[in-house]
Amino acid sequence: MDSTISIEEQALEKRKILNEAILSGDSQVQKLYDDAVVFVTGGLGFIGKQLIEKLLRSANIKKMYVLVRPKKGKSGLERINKILEDPVFTILRNDNPSFVDKIVGIEGDVSEINLGIDDKTWAMLTDEVNVIFHVAATVNFVETIKMATLINIRGTREMLKLAKSCTNIKSIVHVSTAYANATKNRIKDEVKEDFYDSPILPDALIQLAESVPVDTLNDMMTPLTRDWPNSYTFTKTVTEDLIRRHARDLPICIVRPAIVTPALEEPMPGWVDRRNALGPSGVILGLGLGVIHALVAKEEVIMDLVPVDLVNNAIIATGWETYEKFTRGDKKITIYTVTATRNPMSVQYVIDAIQIFKYIIVSKQAIWHSFGFATQYRFIYVILSWVLHYIPALIIDGCCVLMGKKPRLFKVYKLVDTLTAVFQYFFTNDWVFHDANTLSLYNKLSDTDKLLYNFDVSSVDRSKKMFAFCYGVKKYIVKEDDADIEYALKKQFWLKIAHYTIFPIYIYSLYKILYIAFAFIYYILTAICLYF
Repeated sequence: MDSTISIEEQALEKRKILNEAILSGDSQVQKLYDDAVVFVTGGLGFIGKQLIEKLLRSANIKKMYVLVRPKKGKSGLERINKILEDPVFTILRNDNPSFVDKIVGIEGDVSEINLGIDDKTWAMLTDEVNVIFHVAATVNFVETIKMATLINIRGTREMLKLAKSCTNIKSIVHVSTAYANATKNRIKDEVKEDFYDSPILPDALIQLAESVPVDTLNDMMTPLTRDWPNSYTFTKTVTEDLIRRHARDLPICIVRPAIVTPALEEPMPGWVDRRNALGPSGVILGLGLGVIHALVAKEEVIMDLVPVDLVNNAIIATGWETYEKFTRGDKKITIYTVTATRNPMSVQYVIDAIQIFKYIIVSKQAIWHSFGFATQYRFIYVILSWVLHYIPALIIDGCCVLMGKKPRLFKVYKLVDTLTAVFQYFFTNDWVFHDANTLSLYNKLSDTDKLLYNFDVSSVDRSKKMFAFCYGVKKYIVKEDDADIEYALKKQFWLKIAHYTIFPIYIYSLYKILYIAFAFIYYILTAICLYF
């Protein structure tokens, strides 16, 4: 309890200092965005929301166009208004409620030609936009190659088309991922801040995605994608190659964040998008709810966890440096990697930190005692998942059916299994990510900009980062606050007693059932052998 109060108090003090720096007029980075018209894709996602908030809070943006796809019968404007209700905008809404007047929703779809934008709106954007942040991407790791190509690769090509048409474009920032080139053949090896050759020409893959059926394209791409763990990282490396080929005369850079986690400080500690329940935050969530009890991970592997506010500070600062370099005639496309390389945390450190902050993540909505095991061996995980996940789920779902209720737990564990499979590659392997360009940029910043747009991961207290991670999942995904902690801890106390009372009986019963089953099978096989 004291820790949660402390982190909020520290954030309040930091906010006062930041507000003074914002009003000081000493920031060089701010000057790029003064009276600028900004276009953002992916503004409704985790990184995009916090990026919009930080830009509007720290700089005098004239107007911000946000690409938004109509969805579920809601118009783009309705979706924008809904997003602005997110807690990430609470402070901005309280301090400057008129910020909403600067945001204009542009209906479109990044997977469509011309980003799905009509001709009239396209012409307006090309006449007004100065800065583009291309954050949109499908982060679905099991997405088909076809759809991942249309969104990640062709969507970027269409963004570049828009940028080339803009009459007064100053800077473009494309958000990639540190894992774009973290391939299987580079495990334990270096990943440089440089372009890597794509296994296929970007335009060729786009043409295939536009003309070849889904299953056929998947089969065709299998030999080329074997070195990548999923369609997301594969299409991201092809996208970077597309930028190298198509954007040589544009003021553009690429930012590669690693695993993006809840905010360290801004706009408030721990802020995280609720949809991150299906990302890394889902692991913390599952542990807190007593749902996840087994994971595949190597204790010594380095976890590249970077808070979203540091990622976006880097994105904003790289936009400024790109403009500065381009105006000096330097047209080289620079890549900036934002990882925890200079302040590493191992899987074991993360596990230990979660144990220390366990009182934060336990929830009053927990269905069982919060505990977990991590193993690097897949076959051990399978055994643990059946013993700790699937068999209990079948028992509980069976009881639900008998009581006339809808069985759900087995489906939940199928989702947990998918989540585990998605992150297994990253939790059992690591790479040496270079970040010299990012460090060089940070060192160029003025003292004011280092304060306003801090992305120095090496300066971050690791314990504070993990605390904010756990705290944020509880507060912004589970929607519980300090008032619920006492009840949650009491519930965990009784669930723990229930666990250590029931679990030995469960294991013994499981042993007896398996013993009888194997004995029966042995009897049948012996009888068959004697008969023949």
